[in-house]
Amino acid sequence: MTHVELTAAGSPEAKVHLDAMLRALQDALRLPPVWNAPMVAAVDRAFAAYDAYIALVVARHPVSCAQGCTACCHDNPRNLTGVELRRLHDAVMALPGAGSTMSKFSALAAQKADPEAWRKRGVPCPLLRDGRCSTYAARPVACRGFHALTPAQWCSPGHPRYAERVNPHLEPPAVLLQCLRVLSDRLGLAHGDDLHAGMSRLG
Repeated sequence: MTHVELTAAGSPEAKVHLDAMLRALQDALRLPPVWNAPMVAAVDRAFAAYDAYIALVVARHPVSCAQGCTACCHDNPRNLTGVELRRLHDAVMALPGAGSTMSKFSALAAQKADPEAWRKRGVPCPLLRDGRCSTYAARPVACRGFHALTPAQWCSPGHPRYAERVNPHLEPPAVLLQCLRVLSDRLGLAHGDDLHAGMSRLG
């Protein structure tokens, strides 16, 4: 896989959104350590700022991702914080058939594989429905930050140019990821080595 630097990610305009994400997480850290409406609102503000940052960057570095392109939804994202998992779990539980979805996560958690081997299996995320993420607004950082600059078809392991794909990951700076970890710890929310295992524990 080829790596590129997205220059817009370091622009002053991008920093405005990242600073807004930091302020929202700081607001959350100042709240009582309880997973309630004010806490969820602060976390949602943080993710909204992160989405604004991503939107700015991809507007200047056009990506090939589009609705119905779901190669990244056949991954098993790694290193999720407790806050991300809890927010996602809340969103899942608000969906019809939530119990069945959580059971699918538990079944997948029992199937261990490294990230590359997992993608080659072609198993979709339990949240993928009709080519769309059913909990898009609550998706984890690892899902939000994944993009493709090369044609979307190249993201499939079966494509002959798979090794040439360019998939930059627009992760927030380390300080913001650390804030998410600290907030998770304060709330007593366990982190997840991967999405399947983390959601399985919440099931």
